Amino acid sequence: MSNSKNNCCINIVKEDLSSFELSRFLKVLSDLNRLRIINLLKKGELCVCKIYKALTLSQNLVSHHLSKLKEIEIIAERRDGNFIYYKLNKNNISKYNKLYKKLIGGKDES
Repeated sequence: MSNSKNNCCINIVKEDLSSFELSRFLKVLSDLNRLRIINLLKKGELCVCKIYKALTLSQNLVSHHLSKLKEIEIIAERRDGNFIYYKLNKNNISKYNKLYKKLIGGKDES
């Protein structure tokens, strides 16, 4: 049996994992409120109290959306006393952007 066949299977598994990861990312981003949160965080680090007031949503709902964004690691949090501050994780956003470009046939910029 040749090694090229085994390498082919390894590449397919890697592509499936990348597709799964990208699919999960896109599902989380498909929510309008999560996109609005990301848009707010583009301006810099914010605490949840500023986010829910800016979006006129309940704190519980914003916390739920923040937890979904944390699951896919595109936001990071920092605790300062009783407050938790959130910011975009630009490295992981870049990673998902590369996965997306690779999937649609664009050039991988790595």
